Amino acid sequence: MDFIQLNAAIEVPEGDVSPILLEEGEYLYRLLKEKNWKNTLETGFANGRSAAHIIAATQSKHIAIDPYQTKSYDKRGLKNIEKLGYSKYLEFHEDYAHYAMPTILKQRGEGSFDMIFIDGNHRFDGAFIDWYYADLLIKQGGYVIIHDIWMPSLMYLMSWVETNREDYNKVPVDLKNIVVYEKIGKDLRKWHHFKEFAADTAEASARVSEQWGDGLRESKGKKSWWKKIIS
Repeated sequence: MDFIQLNAAIEVPEGDVSPILLEEGEYLYRLLKEKNWKNTLETGFANGRSAAHIIAATQSKHIAIDPYQTKSYDKRGLKNIEKLGYSKYLEFHEDYAHYAMPTILKQRGEGSFDMIFIDGNHRFDGAFIDWYYADLLIKQGGYVIIHDIWMPSLMYLMSWVETNREDYNKVPVDLKNIVVYEKIGKDLRKWHHFKEFAADTAEASARVSEQWGDGLRESKGKKSWWKKIIS
């Protein structure tokens, strides 16, 4: 796979930090090729970089959900996918995940996906809803992958999963901004189960520095958006 050629065809505006990194896209591609997985879904679509790597690997239908493709991205992700010749593989839902995922669950049934990539609503409650439905949709042995884990909201989601869900195993990856969970069994929690969870949000600052460097932290002499998020 020529990753340079693939990414060169994907238009991303200068300064847009929303896309996955090139090495993250390559990870998704290699994972799907190695596992020979074909049934995939993602929340968040933006410029279409993650979708492009997923479709390049599977050459199969891929479901993407994003309510802001027209409003915020001028359909740039859809245009990028079309430019690559992948439109026939894309099932796109321009809707909120909390509407689209229950519908997909009713249509496809539980355990119908090999890999689900969560990169949509980054507020804790929104990301938790994405996780809730991803858990129902993912098969035994499938992977749920969460992006942007430098953010405190996603750190708390990770903490909840790792504290409360013994039916998931954390898969080691050599990437700082994603976490991968493999579904290894059935959810056997009792109806009243709950374990307290916590996250070290001070770690967010270190994760930003490692992931993006100083350029993201200061912009034209003003404190950038991430400072507001972690303060």
